[in-house]
Amino acid sequence: MNFSPRFFSQPRPLQNRKTPQQQDIDAVDEYVRNTTARAFAVVASALGVPALLPFLKAVCRSKKSWQARHTGIKIVQQTAILLGCGVLPHLSSLVAVVAGGLSDAGAPKVRTMAGLALAALAEAAAPYGIDAFDDVLEPLWKGVRLLRGKALAAYLKAIGNIIPLMDATYANYYTREVRVFVFCGELEGEKRKKEKKKKKN
Repeated sequence: MNFSPRFFSQPRPLQNRKTPQQQDIDAVDEYVRNTTARAFAVVASALGVPALLPFLKAVCRSKKSWQARHTGIKIVQQTAILLGCGVLPHLSSLVAVVAGGLSDAGAPKVRTMAGLALAALAEAAAPYGIDAFDDVLEPLWKGVRLLRGKALAAYLKAIGNIIPLMDATYANYYTREVRVFVFCGELEGEKRKKEKKKKKN
C-alpha cells in the first residue's frame, strides 16, 4: 500500500484512490473497518497528521457509503488515542473533519462514532483546546436532546470530556444541565421498565 505523504496530500476524489485497503474502508464487516482505522492511525503517527488530512476529509465526506464515513471518523478517534496530546497542533482540523458526522442523517452509527471521536479528541487535548470545539457544542447539545441509545451515550461522553476544557463558569453550567438531563433520563427509563413489567403481568 502506498503510504507516502505525497499520496495522501493530493486532493483526489476517494473513488479514484485505488489502494489495497480501498475495500476495507467501506467494508460491511465492522471488525475489518476498525482494523483498517487502527492501521491508518499508525500511518498518521508515522507520517504526521497533516499528511493524512486531505485523505481523511475525502473519506469522511464520502457519498459512496456510510461505512466509509464511519471508518474515516474512526481513524480520527484512533489517532487521538494513539497520539494523545500530540493532536493539539492539529486539533481544529481534526474536529472539523469529524463535525459533519454529527448531522449524518443517513447513518446512526456515523453519528455515534462522531461523538466518540470528539470525546477522544477532547480527552487527548485536555486541559487545552476548548476553542477547537466551539462549532460542535451546539450540535452535540441538540443531539443529547433528540437522540437515544448508543448515539446519546456517545454525545454525552463527548460533552463530558469537553467540559473539563472550559473555564469554571461554562463548566458549571454544562455540568448542571447534563446532570438534569441524565436524571430525567433515568426516571424515564425506570418508568418504561415498570410499564413493561405491568404488561407482562
